[in-house]
Amino acid sequence: MYKKIIVLSFIIILLFNISIIASTKIMDVKAKNIINKQLEIKDFQTDIELNIDAFPGQSSKFNFTYYYREPDFVYLETQDFVLLPREAIKTLQPNFFFLEKYNHIHTKKKEGLYLVELQPKEEKEKYRLILWLDYENMLIKHAEIYFKMEDFKEEFSVQIDYTQIDDYSLPAYVKGKLAVPTKFDMNGEIKESQEGNFSLKLSNYKLNKGLPKQIIKGNL
Repeated sequence: MYKKIIVLSFIIILLFNISIIASTKIMDVKAKNIINKQLEIKDFQTDIELNIDAFPGQSSKFNFTYYYREPDFVYLETQDFVLLPREAIKTLQPNFFFLEKYNHIHTKKKEGLYLVELQPKEEKEKYRLILWLDYENMLIKHAEIYFKMEDFKEEFSVQIDYTQIDDYSLPAYVKGKLAVPTKFDMNGEIKESQEGNFSLKLSNYKLNKGLPKQIIKGNL
């Protein structure tokens, strides 16, 4: 009788583990499908409002149009001088999520969404990415990106809220922290920095329509 109980317990545990593995594989396929769908975006343009709070009581606002064409063509059309954080530029490109660049794992389910953590395979890439995925509607709802900046012990975070454009997930609002240079040496190297904040509001998307000819010709 005792041996039968042990065998039965072993079978139950085995079946339970198999069901977990099968469930994990299904979740993994869904996550890949959602993320890979972003790579179907060949080009887009969007109007962006950039707000930077660099120092207490001091803020700046810029407006520009952002153009993207795969794999990495980016053009900013503006009447202003725009200092856009490099990290923010990277996150707006659909191929930022190219899965071949990452080791990825499922973390947990929260508020009805599945959280997937992506960690770059390249050691030089000093960031980690958490995507909040809606499996029912096959969309990215939110992203959290944590950058490790030189000369700063803590991570700098970027939060992105997504909206649905056609069948795709596009950034609607981005906010985060950045390092604002405050002191330079004789060679122009940054000696001191302090934390600042930035936000991007994105609207008026035109998706997979092709970019204006004058922009392409002027940047070949």
